[in-house]
Amino acid sequence: MFTLKSLLLLALSAATGVTAQGTAGISQVSCGNTNWSKAQLDEATAEGCRLFEEGRQLGNNKYPHRFNNREGLVFAASGPYQEFPIVRNGAYSGGAPGPDRIVFNPDLNGNCVYVGTMTHTGAGGNAFIMCATRSEGRPGTGASDGTTTTVTTATRTQTQTSSTTTSTSTSTVSPDSAGSMVQRLGVQGVAVGLMAWAFVL
Repeated sequence: MFTLKSLLLLALSAATGVTAQGTAGISQVSCGNTNWSKAQLDEATAEGCRLFEEGRQLGNNKYPHRFNNREGLVFAASGPYQEFPIVRNGAYSGGAPGPDRIVFNPDLNGNCVYVGTMTHTGAGGNAFIMCATRSEGRPGTGASDGTTTTVTTATRTQTQTSSTTTSTSTSTVSPDSAGSMVQRLGVQGVAVGLMAWAFVL
């Protein structure tokens, strides 16, 4: 017999299975005060995937290498994960890796795919936290500048669509306004919210 919780998780698994992997909808990622463009993400991912495919690793820490996600970070797709440094002026070629990493799944449906960016900046010790992703907006999201900013942390995702506002607010939603809220959050925001709710049950 299925419980409400198991049915919700099954539905959410199906919904999140179609979320975007790769960098197609990303315009920029911010790790602390460092911004990375889509082109830089693509370059780091391509190099990490190439090295993984060839069975080669660079630097003292041997990149790319498996990322076990002990922090419980939320990525665009499930693992296994590999991490690879993202650096200024081209792809990482050895030496100091800096604090920021792209994360990829080397075999997602037969493809090596970018699934997120993380950083040591602002995290304690040798831990990681997620970087903020600025995505290209979709029509009907309510964004006046056509962008959506998603900040993902280890336990929750906050999604906010606006032209300049970066604050987060908490409010009670009436049933009449729930439909417009769902439109603004998008599938990923709703899925993460329902997952959090399901785990509380």
